Amino acid sequence: MKKGIIILLLTIPLVIVWAQTDCGECNTWFEDPPVSGNWIYQQAGNNQALTRCWKDGPTGGLCNRRFYRFNFRNSASMAQWIEWSISGTEWKWKIRKVGPNICQTDGYYAADCITWWIKSNYDVDVTFSGFGDLYNPTSIDKWIEVWYAWGEFNIPPPKNDPRWIRASALNNKVIRFSDSNELHSGISFKFWNYIHVTPCNSACEYSDPNGATITLTLKCIKPWINPQTGYYQ
Repeated sequence: MKKGIIILLLTIPLVIVWAQTDCGECNTWFEDPPVSGNWIYQQAGNNQALTRCWKDGPTGGLCNRRFYRFNFRNSASMAQWIEWSISGTEWKWKIRKVGPNICQTDGYYAADCITWWIKSNYDVDVTFSGFGDLYNPTSIDKWIEVWYAWGEFNIPPPKNDPRWIRASALNNKVIRFSDSNELHSGISFKFWNYIHVTPCNSACEYSDPNGATITLTLKCIKPWINPQTGYYQ
């Protein structure tokens, strides 16, 4: 009697789960000019683009279930930006006389203001360094004293008003513009100065010996922004 060989074929059901794998950076567009309805293309990978966007978290399924449920999220990280202008970066005094009277021993002169305009979407600090009185080593009186003030007034404050700050003391001051609706729309303020001259100031040129610097500091730099260039890392 011959023995047969019985082969059993087992059918194993397979469930295939699929997902798209095209994760990564997307191309983006921006409207320019605003409300024109025209989209301007920005290619993915451009570190100078106005905005960049990435997609992640692919999912999918293949089965006979009635319901499929998954979580979905859209998020945005907004960088701090700033627009600013200043109506001048230098005062150039030309002093003809110490004062209006021949016998006057000291003269005080104030100059019309320099105007700032700052617009940002978060806190901005304005700091000062290197400010000092005007100097010339060859003069009999080597110094011309300087005071500064800022604020919204149409004429200089009185000479002894506490809003005037000696030039050297300005280096310890910080003007903080805090996040607000006004700052988002744009804030302006006036920067004033006055000088004190004496009969012993020789006829020569005077300047700030340290070379003054004003720094605007954005207080919220995202880790994906290069703080030196302002572009994407």
